Amino acid sequence: MNDNHVYLTTKEAARIVGFSHRTLEGMRSRGGGPCYIELPNGRIRYRQQDLIEWIEQGLEPKAA
Repeated sequence: MNDNHVYLTTKEAARIVGFSHRTLEGMRSRGGGPCYIELPNGRIRYRQQDLIEWIEQGLEPKAA
């Protein structure tokens, strides 16, 4: 399966980004953090690829 189609719960996503699930919930409520999808039943899912891209955006290039 392509990583673009791997959807994770908040707890699973938190393990990938290295935060607690409560931290991700707080970011979400304040309008920050990685992209997420709210399903019609109200559950939240994160695409694995979006998490990876969000982490990589925070990386600083190494000084030469």
